[in-house]
Amino acid sequence: MARREEAKERLLLAAIRTLAAEGHGGTTARSIARTGGFAPGVIYYHFEDLEDLLLAALRHTSRLRMESYQEALGSCTSAAGLLARLRELYAEDMAAQGHIAAVQELFAAASTSPRLREELLAQVEPWVDFAATVARRMVAGTAFEDMVPSRELGSAAVAMFLGVQTLTHLDGDRSRAESLFTVAEPAALLWDAFTGKGEAADGEPEHGTDGADRA
Repeated sequence: MARREEAKERLLLAAIRTLAAEGHGGTTARSIARTGGFAPGVIYYHFEDLEDLLLAALRHTSRLRMESYQEALGSCTSAAGLLARLRELYAEDMAAQGHIAAVQELFAAASTSPRLREELLAQVEPWVDFAATVARRMVAGTAFEDMVPSRELGSAAVAMFLGVQTLTHLDGDRSRAESLFTVAEPAALLWDAFTGKGEAADGEPEHGTDGADRA
């Protein structure tokens, strides 16, 4: 069983790397096998067809990145801290074995694949929920706690993030995202000063932050 799971893991990673390097149009059983160093027939031993493998690869990479985001942002209570960690995660996304490029290729292919479109929409939902949770944490204990539409804000945040990634994938210009982070920094600092939710350099709340902020 362990060897079977290891083989599937190799297939999934090979599919992600092939999507990133050759695009959806160039991602075939042969090209994936060439990337992973195995025979094309191995794919059909573990998956029904090529699309089944790509759907599994999408779920796999989304789960891995979600785990990283949850770990990095799970204890974040300040806007400045959140922004700094998002910046690091974005850089990691752009460098991590083709995750962003692979997902963008699948988004492009979804217009002609109902199965892929359905799976992409299903994978977006947990990210919206997570973004909404983070948004609620940012306003917890403030006068805005009951005023901020966290679900809608989460949807907007995910849509913006996907949009920036799409543009970066198309033209390779990463300065666009960096500019957004830079522009947002003063606003984040002002929010923290207003709400008292600042964080120290080590990620712990600064002195003066009350217990509700650490919840």
